[in-house]
Amino acid sequence: MTQPSREFLDFQAAVAGEYSLERELGRGGMGIVYLARDVHLDRKVALKVLRPELAAVIGGERFLAEIRTTANLQHPHILALFDSGRVGGTGGGTEIVFYVMPFVEGESLRDRISREKQLPVPEAVRIAREVADALEYAHRHTVIHRDVKPENILLHGGHAMVADFGIALAASRSEGGSRMTETGLSLGTPHYMSPEQAMGERDITARSDVYALGCVLYEMLTGEPPFTGPTPQAIVARMMTEEPRS
Repeated sequence: MTQPSREFLDFQAAVAGEYSLERELGRGGMGIVYLARDVHLDRKVALKVLRPELAAVIGGERFLAEIRTTANLQHPHILALFDSGRVGGTGGGTEIVFYVMPFVEGESLRDRISREKQLPVPEAVRIAREVADALEYAHRHTVIHRDVKPENILLHGGHAMVADFGIALAASRSEGGSRMTETGLSLGTPHYMSPEQAMGERDITARSDVYALGCVLYEMLTGEPPFTGPTPQAIVARMMTEEPRS
């Protein structure tokens, strides 16, 4: 049996009494997701812990203030936000910033594409419509996701739920947003970035989310994104100079 990592044990100790961690669900560029049990309500939840360097750039207090906007997004195709908080950071220790979401029984769109390669056209269109509905609602509330990709689309009972609005919103609005590239951190994934986002423009609009959703739909239908390459730079170069294959 694999022994829990030091970061797992440290975080468990920090949130003991509120949440009981069970296992790691996954990790990405922005942080680590754990399956946990809400001690008070006795329900399974997903806890997302920001990478320390990302939390340092954004600022824990600023992140939690901005993510409250996400908590007000109430839509059937947007993953809800239950709670958020920060622990540690005293005596020179590392501050841990996290937020809590429902644990969705099912899989991500990435899991399904990896398994099936190409989705049936009616299914791909239905999923895209549900994500578009969620994005249109968020955009009406002045929230831009900035990182729409298969990993952030969860499939629950076959229906799409868009996750991770909070990180992108907080990072884009924070003063640290201008320092993201200096630290090697960026919002968005090269395969799904709009040209203006890939070029580092600060004023990103709803059009970037629509572009990313178009890339996701393309991948659902063909099995790969419109532009691929061995490095992020190669992907962006192809995006700026080529037309997607029909």
